[in-house]
Amino acid sequence: METYSTRDLPASRKVSYWNQISSETFAAMEVKPRDDLGFDGLLSRASVGPLTLMDVHSAAARIRHTRSHIARARDASLLLLAPLQRTLQLCIDRGPVVTVGAGEFCFIDHARPYEIVHGDAVRTLCVDIPRQLIAPFLPRPEHLAGRLMRPDTANARLLSAALRCLGEEMRPGASAQFSPEVAHGLLSLIVAACGSLDGTRAGRGRAGRAQAFREHIDAYLGDPRLRPADLAARFGVSERYVRAVLGSGGESFCAYLLRRRLERCARLLADPAWNARTITDIAFHAGFGNLTHFGRAFKARYAATPREYRRARR
Repeated sequence: METYSTRDLPASRKVSYWNQISSETFAAMEVKPRDDLGFDGLLSRASVGPLTLMDVHSAAARIRHTRSHIARARDASLLLLAPLQRTLQLCIDRGPVVTVGAGEFCFIDHARPYEIVHGDAVRTLCVDIPRQLIAPFLPRPEHLAGRLMRPDTANARLLSAALRCLGEEMRPGASAQFSPEVAHGLLSLIVAACGSLDGTRAGRGRAGRAQAFREHIDAYLGDPRLRPADLAARFGVSERYVRAVLGSGGESFCAYLLRRRLERCARLLADPAWNARTITDIAFHAGFGNLTHFGRAFKARYAATPREYRRARR
C-alpha cells in the first residue's frame, strides 16, 4: 500500500503537492482548499486486481474536474465514492447537487465534468473501476454518475458493509494487501447494488456476465489455446468465477467452446465458398488442434463424419 501525506511539508508546498498527487491518482483536477495555510491531506492507495482502492482524509476543499481536464485524460474510468466519515456534496456537469453521507455511495465519471465540495475531517473510500471492466455487466455505466445510492436494499447493504471493511484495512499504518479474487467479489457486489438501483434483478447482472463471456469465446474460437484463464485476465475476475458463471447457465466453458467450434465447422463444410478448403483446414480454422478429437466430436454431434456431412450438403 502506498501512502502520501502533506503533514511534513512546508505550508507553501502542501496545496500544490496535494493537487499533483490527486491528479496522478484519480484524474486531472483542481483542488482548492478552504484554508490554504491550514490544509492537510492523507491518501492511501492499494491495488485490488484491476481495481484501485484509495482512502482519502482531507481538510475542507472544493474539487473541480473540468472539460479542459477531460481533454488531457488518458483513460476515463468510473470512480465509486463512499464517505466513511462526514458528508460531501457532488455536482455532475452542472446538474443537481447530491449530498452523500457516511454509509451511502455514488459514482463519478471522469469523462464528464464534476465538482465536489466537502468540509473538514472528511474521510472517503474510493474505488477506481476501468470502464471496460464494468461495461459488459452494466449497459451504459456512465448513467450511474451522480446518482445517490443508499443502503436500502439487501445488495446495497452488502456493498456498504464491504466498503466499510475495506476502509478498516486501508487505515493509516495498515499494510493492506488484497488477493485478485477480492476484485471480482467487490465488482459483483457493485454490479448487484447498481442492478437494484435500476430496478433489475441481481440475477440479470450474472446473466449479463455470462453473455459477455460467451461473446468473448465466440470472438476467439479460432485460438486453439483459449482457456478460462484468458477470460479471467480479460475481465479481471478469477478463473473459478468464469467457470461458475458459465456453468450456472447449464453449459460449462468446455461444452460451450466445443459446441460453438463444431457449429462453425458444420457451417463452413456446407458453405460453397469453402469447397476448395480441406476438412483439416476447416478444423484448424475453428480452433481444433487434434483431428482425431475433432472427427469423433463431430460424428457424435451430427451422426456423420465431416466428409459425409459435406457430401450430403453438396
